[in-house]
Amino acid sequence: MSSSMLGTVIAMLCLGVTTANCSSNRTCLDIQLVDMYGDGWDGEKFFIETPWNEMFSDAPTCGGGQVSHTFCTDASGNYPMMLIHENESYTPENYWEDLFTVSVSKCNETVATYTGGYNSTMIFHYEAQSDEWSVVYWENLWESQKKCDACSDARACKPKSKGASKKAKKPASATSKPIDSSHSNSTKVVKQKPRYGPPAVNVRVSMFDSDGWWQENYRGASWYLADDRRTTLFHTGSLCSDSSKKERGRHRKGGASGYCSLCLGDGSYSMRFSGEASSSHSDRPAWDFCGVQGSHAQELTFHIKKGKCIADSLLGLEADCYGTVVSTVTVSGVLNLVGLTSEFVESSQFSFLPGVLADSVVGWESKNIEVQSTTLTSRALSPTEMRRLAEFDVDVQFSASFESEADYGVEGRMYSKVKNLVSTLQDSLSSKVSAQGFSVSLAQSASLAGAVSLEKVQSAELVSLDLISISYEGVQTMQASTLPAFDDSQYWGSSVLNVSLYDAESLSVFFIAVVGGFVAFVGLLSHGVNGYKSVSQLSDSQHEVLPSEIDATISNPMFADKSSLRTELAASL
Repeated sequence: MSSSMLGTVIAMLCLGVTTANCSSNRTCLDIQLVDMYGDGWDGEKFFIETPWNEMFSDAPTCGGGQVSHTFCTDASGNYPMMLIHENESYTPENYWEDLFTVSVSKCNETVATYTGGYNSTMIFHYEAQSDEWSVVYWENLWESQKKCDACSDARACKPKSKGASKKAKKPASATSKPIDSSHSNSTKVVKQKPRYGPPAVNVRVSMFDSDGWWQENYRGASWYLADDRRTTLFHTGSLCSDSSKKERGRHRKGGASGYCSLCLGDGSYSMRFSGEASSSHSDRPAWDFCGVQGSHAQELTFHIKKGKCIADSLLGLEADCYGTVVSTVTVSGVLNLVGLTSEFVESSQFSFLPGVLADSVVGWESKNIEVQSTTLTSRALSPTEMRRLAEFDVDVQFSASFESEADYGVEGRMYSKVKNLVSTLQDSLSSKVSAQGFSVSLAQSASLAGAVSLEKVQSAELVSLDLISISYEGVQTMQASTLPAFDDSQYWGSSVLNVSLYDAESLSVFFIAVVGGFVAFVGLLSHGVNGYKSVSQLSDSQHEVLPSEIDATISNPMFADKSSLRTELAASL
């Protein structure tokens, strides 16, 4: 049922009374539905069932703000209430940002308040004669007031012991022989690569404000670090105020800044920072993470690769709700053609190739495909496969660009999804290129184009297809971090530190160095809500990324006017 219908029904139940006041002489329920980030719920709804078997529902929308209702009735009975998705098998995106409160109010005074989130359920009973509401059943309710906690299980990676080394591979047996698949009656099953490597890379999120982010009613700003599907929450936190630190017996001067160390594995992530965008000071950022700084009401997508944190894109709440993001993906491929009648073939003779490739790949257009170079190849062939002297083979390098969202429905802001898309395109194109029909089509197109040397192409093979770059339209410009690297112990190791980050104001940052291999942030929150998941410490990956294996060639993108464009060289993929 729509929001307007719910409002109409509630007004009818209230007999025209929209607020509970003394003149109404009735106890009502004040209901507030909130998305803590602000982009609405992903199909979840807050449901109310009445004793007469009617169901009412409502939910916040993207950019629509908080939804409020007052529920009054004269009918005694049970009123089940729950926040769920109608499809039980579906996991909503960012469901940990769902929040509702139900307050029992009479004469403008709140008698009791109940707080919950996704999959929270409670049953109210209303007794009309005594005008009393009571909770007779509840499940997965939250604490109505939550103290600001210190980072919970988020911590830096455990340091490697000095004697640690890779396990030596067992030498091959003298009697062992290579496996010949042609003489085997078994089928080799390719093991699927895990989405995330083992946690082995240190990153740090820093936060800044005049007096903290957190509020005990969950309405303050927080950050949420989730997987690339936004259905698993790894860590969440917030900057506590000075007063909340005193209450926890951890008083430290300031309350204006703090940080939390995290240990992540290779893979793609989303990092969302809730709160009002206007609450960020124009002269300083609200947060600093992965070489980027930003404000509230923003989502950063990033990926960890070979020991490096690489920021991909930054999107604000307003653009998320009302804008459109266009991700242009560029790939580079190599096509090997066998059977050319001349070893001297200019690139211009391959002008027909983009059309043939576009016909082979759904979503590709010939105008976005370009032949870049050709190279005569000499491959080692068996005696039975030796080509005749009059035949040659050539590698043709080409590039192709497409829009991942419009052409394939794939979110280009998430690096892992684009990589998976390119891998799927490679498998599909490789299969089509190897088929005899592709060579026939290639020869026919060559004949029509007057490329005589290519009219007798016998076979073709896709040698490679690699992701080259992703450029974005509709995202925000990323500003480079001004903080030192994670491993700068001279900077981060002090217990008290004065940091001058901004021209307009000098901030004092205070830290605690904790023995045990990690530094815990003073004043970070981790919600204790059912359904939150943490990074698994187990992985099917071959090994963790050791310091000696970190690829120094991978660096954060340039953030000037070209910050919306992230280009990654093929050599580093």
